[in-house]
Amino acid sequence: MSYIGRDVDNISNVEKLDNITFDGGTTYALEKSSVAYTPSGANNILISIDGVVQQGNFSVSTTNIVFDWSPTSSNTCDWILHYGTGLITTPADGSVSAAKMAANSVDSDSYVDGSIDTAHIDALQVTGAKLNTDVISAQTELASAPADADEFMVSDGGVLKRIDYSLIKGGTNTPMFHVNFGNTSSTSIANDTGTKMLFDTESFDTDNCYDPSTNYRFTPNVAGKYFFYGQISSSSTTDYDNKYWICEIKKNGTAITTHNNQSSYYTSTRAITVTDMNGSSDYVECFGYQTMAASIGTDASNLYSYFGGYKLIS
Repeated sequence: MSYIGRDVDNISNVEKLDNITFDGGTTYALEKSSVAYTPSGANNILISIDGVVQQGNFSVSTTNIVFDWSPTSSNTCDWILHYGTGLITTPADGSVSAAKMAANSVDSDSYVDGSIDTAHIDALQVTGAKLNTDVISAQTELASAPADADEFMVSDGGVLKRIDYSLIKGGTNTPMFHVNFGNTSSTSIANDTGTKMLFDTESFDTDNCYDPSTNYRFTPNVAGKYFFYGQISSSSTTDYDNKYWICEIKKNGTAITTHNNQSSYYTSTRAITVTDMNGSSDYVECFGYQTMAASIGTDASNLYSYFGGYKLIS
């Protein structure tokens, strides 16, 4: 019965070679459609002579078949078949799935430039040695600080490491404030009596931590070390000998720094200190003290009397 369908070359690994005409020799050329053919090996050749399938009595050498005996012109070659490895059908482009491929069948020698996308590169897989020397240094500087969640990549001995931006970004000196009398009022200081300076005008108060109308104190509500300064100037035009004009900074009602000047007219004194604040209830105030007269007013100019402070960067 005749075969109806595709040619055998398109569906199997079997190839039919041209028949051989024997002449009494042992070596004969193998051809397919009159073109020299190189078989995979002797075990891939199936040949029938005079109706008998031959096996084990021949070998192959390049494009030749070599018999262990000498077929004569009276012997007839019925057919020669060559059995290759796998099907010879060429699959359509994109038709071979990963499931049809053996594990590790594609090695690094098969990769081409641009064949691996970023989605298939594992985190931390690219080392510093694989980067061009200019890949980082030639980049444009950041125009503004990145978000806290962002990270920088730095090289440590050729190994790229991630650093959280929050670990290297600069801190801020806030909360901070600076206050004065605003050139509209001043505070009179009684003799030998500590008097709170009622600084009522804010040059700045970044976190609204200073109270300029009721308690006249700074309560930062952020824990840390703080630098504070205060200056008080006298409005007196009298020169007092061996009398003192004093500025104090108090924390929670207790003096933490004091400075005095021997009094003369328009004398000034300044106090500075660094102290810890607990971030919840601690507060600071500026006080004046004098031994000059029954009562002396402070100079209301914001150039001479003021109070301020700020958080130090850790």
